[in-house]
Amino acid sequence: MTGHGAAANGLMAYRKYGEGSGDAVVLLHAFPLNSRMWRSQAEALAGDRRVITPDYPGFGRSPGSPAQPDVGYYAKCVRGLLDRLGLKKVVLGGISMGGYVAFECMRQFPGRVSGLILANTRPDPDSEEARESRKAMARRVAEEGVEVLIELQMQRLLAKSTLQNDAATVELVRDMILESNPNGVVAALSAMRERPDSTPLLPKISIPVIVIGGAEDEISSPEVMGAMAEKIPDSRHVVLEGAGHLSNLETPTEFDAALKDFLKEV
Repeated sequence: MTGHGAAANGLMAYRKYGEGSGDAVVLLHAFPLNSRMWRSQAEALAGDRRVITPDYPGFGRSPGSPAQPDVGYYAKCVRGLLDRLGLKKVVLGGISMGGYVAFECMRQFPGRVSGLILANTRPDPDSEEARESRKAMARRVAEEGVEVLIELQMQRLLAKSTLQNDAATVELVRDMILESNPNGVVAALSAMRERPDSTPLLPKISIPVIVIGGAEDEISSPEVMGAMAEKIPDSRHVVLEGAGHLSNLETPTEFDAALKDFLKEV
């Protein structure tokens, strides 16, 4: 089931799955993809939970964003969607950029989050090298369109084994990239580049947290993820073999099982 929800200054498209008496699960997607990346998890959890998977402004089926949003803007969009759907408290999950937005949600409305899923993400801000890389990527997208992201991102997003042996996942990632709005991509790159350091937030998180990522993730390595988990009081750390930066797509069975196990305590 799909729909639209009012959020911040515009509309935020979302997909809705399942029903259940527990807190709904809201899953925030990676850059430069959209909510379709969560289909396996949404279907796996839909027997017990209501699952909401939004598209950021400028991604998937959501209209564009302001010219220069910050990460806080995307968090306001999430809060607007929760208000629209009447969700007082949710289990919040984010992968990659979704983790950056989830951290901002924890700053803006921590009382509405009962559990946190941090997948293939990191709390620290961009290094100077990463900032310059995002600037260069934004210039190329503005000049050449979103197609250039396939060349720039695929090798970073997926493990070598996925690229070589899983044509269906490679094609899905490619399709989602091509569904993105160039202006939305440029806006998100700027927001990620300027995001604040969330490291000081970690010891203040007092809800159950699962930190989950891929053994072959070169962007948010197991070492980075493990160090993050150590700073969060009530957290568990799961490393999925054979997965890169999009571990939920690359190893969905293992990812789904880890989420189901985590949700037993939330």
